[in-house]
Amino acid sequence: MKKYIIYILVFFSAIDLFSQIKKRDVIISVNGNYMKIITESGVTSNDIYIEGQYSNIGSSLGYCITDKFIVGIGLDYNWEKETRTNMLYFNQFAQIEQMNIESKTLLPNLYLGYYYQIINKVYFNANLNLSYGNVKSYYNTFLTGIDSISSTYEYINEFESNYEFIAAKISPELTYFFSTSFSSFIGLGGIEFSLIDREFDNSSWGINFNPNHWIFGIKIKI
Repeated sequence: MKKYIIYILVFFSAIDLFSQIKKRDVIISVNGNYMKIITESGVTSNDIYIEGQYSNIGSSLGYCITDKFIVGIGLDYNWEKETRTNMLYFNQFAQIEQMNIESKTLLPNLYLGYYYQIINKVYFNANLNLSYGNVKSYYNTFLTGIDSISSTYEYINEFESNYEFIAAKISPELTYFFSTSFSSFIGLGGIEFSLIDREFDNSSWGINFNPNHWIFGIKIKI
């Protein structure tokens, strides 16, 4: 039975049922990702625990200048929240430090995309995105402990940061057109160069194709 289902899927993927991307098409896309990660490292006397929630929502509007190339504009919103806990113990000394971090980023962008048809209705496409925006972060730190003479102490600190963020990213995607106007896609991560406050000392390269960071979305062709 499974073999017949595979034959049917291959057959419908191979025949020309739906129109493909054409010059002057306009494509609207909406995508998003959410993940929750818990990590723990260190040893009994120096334990680091991080619990994080990360989400991003994006949309874009593109215009096909040829049957393969598309240019457009987009807007991404990223939100992150982390709780970092460090527990330190040795001899008669004990200390617990917890930091809560919340960041928000609004990133307008320009992009150039290329579509390559693998089989009918299925495309491998890649986008070059140029993004610029501001990252706003709020930090709250609480520290408490007991020292070797059995006296306790506490420390609380709160502060905010705001910095410019510039990035260039190449991101591959797989797009499947299940009708003449609608498709779904998976963003497979990418390669990114980022710059903070326009200082190359604060620049970095990132390569991330981890499935946890893949994005999922839909595209509407009009």
